[in-house]
Amino acid sequence: MGLRKVDHIVAGSKGFTLVELMATIFLLSILLLIAAPNIIMISQKWILETTAREMVEDIRWTQHLAIVEGQSYNFEIHLSEKYYLIRPARSKEVHRKKVKLNPNIVRVTSTLANNGQSFDYKVLTYSETGNPSQTGRIVLESRDGNSVTITIAVGSGRAKIIR
Repeated sequence: MGLRKVDHIVAGSKGFTLVELMATIFLLSILLLIAAPNIIMISQKWILETTAREMVEDIRWTQHLAIVEGQSYNFEIHLSEKYYLIRPARSKEVHRKKVKLNPNIVRVTSTLANNGQSFDYKVLTYSETGNPSQTGRIVLESRDGNSVTITIAVGSGRAKIIR
């Protein structure tokens, strides 16, 4: 008796019509169109924040390497090519780390000195004691016009993000 009831229930349900499915897909696509710009903006902001945090950590790591290894280390940023390196100050060939910035970072500017090199090549050197050769700012700008500023503090050389 129980099997006949189940067969009757399954046979009696018709499911969804094509019009109902199309209406549901249409409503979902409208909701997606409304939400998409916000999702893209959040994504751009996340990329900017993540890139800035990674750069600050690498500046701090440069300072740490200088202290631990007892030699000066450079944090070198190439503004137009949008990458930076960490390497010992005495060695121009060997680098400890090279990071290419995300393509969504469209502009990088800095107040750091260029040490006689080209205008878009900036160098921050940490001495064996962890003191920076200079202080300054690095500004990262994303496609949507948002920007984040990284500052290197006087004396301590501590890098931090200013929003």
